[in-house]
Amino acid sequence: MPLSRRHFLAASLTLTTWSLYAANPAKRSPVILSAGWDEEETWCAGNLSRPSAKLPGRGHVLIPDPNRFGEAIVVARRPGYYLARIDWRRGRLLQHFELEDERNLVGHAVFSHDGKQLITAETDERNGVGRLVVRDARNFKRLEDRPSHGVGPHEILWLDRHTLAVANGGILTLPETGRYKRNIGRMNPSLVLIDSRDGGLLKEYRLPDNKLSIRHLDVTADGTLGAALQNEGSNLSPVLAILRDGQFGYADTPPDLCQAMQGYAASLAALGDRFLMPCPTGNLLTEWSSTGQPTAQLPLPRVFGAASLDGNWLASGEGGEIWHLQSGNLKLQMVERYPHHWDNHLTVISGAQ
Repeated sequence: MPLSRRHFLAASLTLTTWSLYAANPAKRSPVILSAGWDEEETWCAGNLSRPSAKLPGRGHVLIPDPNRFGEAIVVARRPGYYLARIDWRRGRLLQHFELEDERNLVGHAVFSHDGKQLITAETDERNGVGRLVVRDARNFKRLEDRPSHGVGPHEILWLDRHTLAVANGGILTLPETGRYKRNIGRMNPSLVLIDSRDGGLLKEYRLPDNKLSIRHLDVTADGTLGAALQNEGSNLSPVLAILRDGQFGYADTPPDLCQAMQGYAASLAALGDRFLMPCPTGNLLTEWSSTGQPTAQLPLPRVFGAASLDGNWLASGEGGEIWHLQSGNLKLQMVERYPHHWDNHLTVISGAQ
């Protein structure tokens, strides 16, 4: 069976659109957050419409703190060694935490449901094993250390009150070789469902091609879990997989679309029963139904980030563009340009400014 409506509502705690009306009842305008770098090649992150906070290194994703309005956690890009807390209203770095020895971050984290803990995806550099680390959300102190049940965990997503979906990308990187991928011939990517209460493995899914790294996740309103892929082999492959009715498999991707996407999906967003997936190597933005059918494509240069806003889509470009697009056909509605180069992810906070 597909994930239930209840599962979808729980998962929405960690999707790219965050609602903060409960803590801030006055009606507010949405805010868009992203990491990137400016024209001076300084790493930064924050609110697109205000000055950004400078970072100690390249950031990957921003996660709004549900208990501290105006603050967000920045997770360092893989392999990363810092967590940062920023004030996105004032563009200030509030906290900088260097990871413990023999560990590195792989780009993503989620808050616990009460916002008191942060669960980070990490690699144990002593053996290359993936870990999910439960940290105090205020000081980032490590509280618990659990297996990700794979190698190279990347995005983490709540599916219900006690179930985490984890994209184990299968790629091993170690500090002495930086971002060099050490195990391409032995990759073993997996999508796993984990019981958050004890860290136990509930389900494990794999694709036929072990060189398709499972990277980013999102879930549609009908409970379909999508997984954006990055191909470490041929560029002529599907780069979207879906978990639906208990089956995990490739989206229906014609050969010409496989070729156009060039084997690389940078992120994934969901809206209603559709997914939005940017493919920057192919300079192509793609939209899909939750049944795995392609519904629209639009050529866009170096498109990386994806999110939803007010029933339509947003996408970001490495050249500083923010594209506003209509859901269902990707009709371009508006383009904004900023003096920044945006990284892989957009985070929309609804009712936040």
